[in-house]
Amino acid sequence: MEYLSGIGVDLWDASFGNKSRLWPLYLIATLVIAAALYRLRSERQPFLQWLMPKAVWLHPSHIVDLKVFALSRLLTVAGAFNVIALGTIVAPFVAAHLPLPQVAETTPHPFVIAALLLVVSDFATYWVHRLHHEVHILWPFHSLHHSAEVMTPVTVYRKHPIYDLTKSVIHGAMIGLTQGVLLAMFPGGVTMGMLLGVNAGYLLFNMLGANFRHTHIWLSYGRVMEHILISPAQHQIHHSIDPAHHNTNYGEVLAIWDWMFGTLYVPQTAEKLEFGLGDAQGNRLTQRHDSLTAALVVPIRDSLRQIRKKLRRKDAKPTVTPAE
Repeated sequence: MEYLSGIGVDLWDASFGNKSRLWPLYLIATLVIAAALYRLRSERQPFLQWLMPKAVWLHPSHIVDLKVFALSRLLTVAGAFNVIALGTIVAPFVAAHLPLPQVAETTPHPFVIAALLLVVSDFATYWVHRLHHEVHILWPFHSLHHSAEVMTPVTVYRKHPIYDLTKSVIHGAMIGLTQGVLLAMFPGGVTMGMLLGVNAGYLLFNMLGANFRHTHIWLSYGRVMEHILISPAQHQIHHSIDPAHHNTNYGEVLAIWDWMFGTLYVPQTAEKLEFGLGDAQGNRLTQRHDSLTAALVVPIRDSLRQIRKKLRRKDAKPTVTPAE
């Protein structure tokens, strides 16, 4: 019973703990912001119908979201995506072997460390996300997320385990490298416990409306701020099937990476969006991730198909004979 109780606690923490978007404090903040938007926009339908319409929450796409969410939480509890574990391996190795000047008398402020780790993490997220869009072998694993035809806060967890694993490895390596540099430069002033405990940036991010990113409710930060921070509206645009919105707004927290690398889309005004997978002309594609089994198997099959295509192209290349 004690063992089962421990598993239950771990599952609750992975699903609704303070590292989850569904942590009760974040959900309360979401409700408060939603109530303010509801009043400001003078919505006519009842609040709960506006916030949680049955057409969205009972949609077959959302049912798949719930199933993928349950599986991903089980895998998380099993340690399949343990970023911290990788970081704690990389950080001491980097600290011991990277020759860096030591600033022993100085201790960085925790907010400075939080900001640095957030920037590094967000930079890693941008490139993991972009690569999964632009590399044909990787795209099938991310297409599961984009196949959501309606979105709720649970949709953030509609991700294939291989996508989560890839992201965890890259994040763990980059965050571990950053932590190792800090440990090497500030021996005695920075501890591993301090580095692992810093998440103030993400706390603020989640409190200020992150759960609206995967909803039907438009929340923009305005043109100026949307060059710095990715708003929920910008992420909804990222999910749009409109070709004008394809391959834009890869960032999670910061818009500066999209701005820097030419993938930023800042809306002029509220836009009507359709979510899901679309072709290059914006036509909706047939839903192929309509069950938990399909959500897991279809991306693997599609990725293997892309690998076979690349191998066939490689074999088909003519051998060039040097001119005599």
